[in-house]
Amino acid sequence: MPKLKNRIFTVHLGCSKNQVDAECLVTEFLHQGFTTVESAEEADYILINTCGFIEPAKEEAIDTILYHLDSRKEGQKIIVTGCLSKRYGEDLKKELPEVNFWAGTYKPGELLKSMGLLEESVDSYPMRLNLSGIEHHAYLKIAEGCDRQCAYCAIPGIRGRQVSRSIADIVKEAKALEKSGVQELTLIAQDTTYYGHEKNAPDGFLIDLLKALLKETNIPWIRTLYWYPAFIEDELLELIASEKRLCKYIDLPIQHASDKVLKSMCRRYSKDELRKMLLNIREKIPGVTLRTTVLVGFPGETEEDFEDLMELLEEIRFEHLGGFVYSPEEGTVAEKLRLPAVSEETARQRLSLVTELQEEISLEKNEALIGKEISVILDEVADESEFHFYGRSEGNSLDVDDIVRVVEGDGSVGTIRRALVIDAGPHELDVKLLPE
Repeated sequence: MPKLKNRIFTVHLGCSKNQVDAECLVTEFLHQGFTTVESAEEADYILINTCGFIEPAKEEAIDTILYHLDSRKEGQKIIVTGCLSKRYGEDLKKELPEVNFWAGTYKPGELLKSMGLLEESVDSYPMRLNLSGIEHHAYLKIAEGCDRQCAYCAIPGIRGRQVSRSIADIVKEAKALEKSGVQELTLIAQDTTYYGHEKNAPDGFLIDLLKALLKETNIPWIRTLYWYPAFIEDELLELIASEKRLCKYIDLPIQHASDKVLKSMCRRYSKDELRKMLLNIREKIPGVTLRTTVLVGFPGETEEDFEDLMELLEEIRFEHLGGFVYSPEEGTVAEKLRLPAVSEETARQRLSLVTELQEEISLEKNEALIGKEISVILDEVADESEFHFYGRSEGNSLDVDDIVRVVEGDGSVGTIRRALVIDAGPHELDVKLLPE
């Protein structure tokens, strides 16, 4: 059993799914007698949980590893885990022999066992330490891996085919998180709407999971991220519309809207199908917040294809949007496509046009809320004298969406309050809290 002098500092890179992995890893170390520290200088072990999805993420991960190797004190040990080491593990071991321990993507007990700290692997997710710094919010991973074979994406090659967790296992973790004080639960997977649809899945689909969470917990806000445009049935939408505790918020990355580009991307839907689906969501869930992600500059994308995308964005008017420029990734279908490349300059110009359009839409949507009441979760006390708290509305997901700034009223972090919107920008709402 390690002594308490084994202090660990964690560097988490990448998405919320990767954050959950880091939280599970740190919790396993805590169960073995380790303690967490707030800085690398205090640590005996530095755990770097990497992302390896796209080129900028890989560069950030390598830079982070090199920084900690160069700055570590005598006796400090470096542990590298996550997508980058899963994807390039053998090459990295040769290039960076100074790293003490390597592991791929999270598997319960695997890292500790390889370090000689655990005799046998474990089968379940431990109760997790929250690394977000916001104790009233938690991500809950409902499945691992992905069965989609999108041409640009390396995730299936890194994390494998989708494996859904059982409803009972997820509910058990949700109840433990609720007991720890969680007021907002965000369900995540690479493809949440595909939950339970893979062969030999344990039991039930997303709608069954949501019903179980509503029945077995009292968590006030439950939201889901990363819907693929499939398995979005009216019954699921009607459940979200009718249940107050299910956030009226859908994160559905469309990637593109040109039939030609969607086909090249191996996305299994057309522009018309996508349009009908999005309009149906708006109809079935009044007041829904729609978030999406688009990818521009994919090989073969013409000006006409880009106009198809802009036309759909103009019509649907997503409340939130993230945009990216295509970058070729090793081992993906897109890497081998014999299609004309789009220059980086052209791709970035197109992304700028998407961003400009979205700024206009977001400002219009937010300004329309002035004078209206909304529910706000108070995330943290604001340092600036002009604001009391920073928080989010039901239509804002943690880390990626707008913030709400409380300019008047008192409350407690982690509570959900009614508030009046008094001002707005494209990325923020200013509110005053209403009396309880």
